[in-house]
Amino acid sequence: MEKLPLATVVIPTYKRPNSLNRAIDSILEQTYENVEIVVVDDNFSGSVDRKITEELMKEYENRKNIRYLQHSSNLGGSAARNTGLKVAKGEYITFLDDDDEFSEVKIERQISCLENLDESWGCCYSSYRVVKSENSFQVSSESRSGNLYIEALMRTLFMGSGSNLLLRKSIVDEIEGYDESFVRNQDIEFLVRVLEKYKIAYIDEELLIIHQEEREIKRTFEEVEEYTRHYLETFDNRIQQLSPKDKKRVIEVISLERVRNAVQLKSFKSIPSILLENNVEIKSIFKYLVYLIKRVLTHKSYGFYL
Repeated sequence: MEKLPLATVVIPTYKRPNSLNRAIDSILEQTYENVEIVVVDDNFSGSVDRKITEELMKEYENRKNIRYLQHSSNLGGSAARNTGLKVAKGEYITFLDDDDEFSEVKIERQISCLENLDESWGCCYSSYRVVKSENSFQVSSESRSGNLYIEALMRTLFMGSGSNLLLRKSIVDEIEGYDESFVRNQDIEFLVRVLEKYKIAYIDEELLIIHQEEREIKRTFEEVEEYTRHYLETFDNRIQQLSPKDKKRVIEVISLERVRNAVQLKSFKSIPSILLENNVEIKSIFKYLVYLIKRVLTHKSYGFYL
């Protein structure tokens, strides 16, 4: 019997030891048998979270397919993923946030998908469920596939989490992993560079559960704007190389996203300048409002598209 290709799952963990068990166990319960797990502890050495994580990982110390690595200080999600990538032996690579969990057939379905496609298809993703609280959730209805570089560049290809993507390891090596200058939006940045060269496939099956009920992230509008500024500066050359039509689409969609952030974070005075400086058309604003209303009414998660 031909040996299955090895899949590597990299789990960066930081200040979430209480959910790490669930993430690891969801991989150990996979129907796909040839899997290695690399847990990268990004907690500060000597911190309470480091000590709890070390105790937790002792439960798995006899598992030959689990490797536990530690940073001496908190280097961030991008660096933690890159640390895992450096030791990954798999032909396929995927990532799992420490508070998310895989369906037991996720890796099997995704590897089967790519094994049946030529190498122009570099990665695949699936449907997912976002748990916001005990009684609140969203279900993915994103299903686009193929050449989606523009959609990735405008940040409107919703995969829910970096935990969704499974890729050929050769592609991750080719683009040299994650850009460690990104404190936020690292999954989006990473996806843009992948889809700049390769196609993405979609699997119409709910294979990922994203747990947002456990995340307490508080950011100011100024912080979110700084993340966007860094993103736009990083990809400015690529955006400028687009056709005038596509360039306008990318800028308008990102501007509308910035307006939504301004509303959510109560920075209303920022809205007129964002819309005017980026020449956002009234019809685009209307389409975006309809899109947001539909998402609320249907409890579905999908990206906006112009």
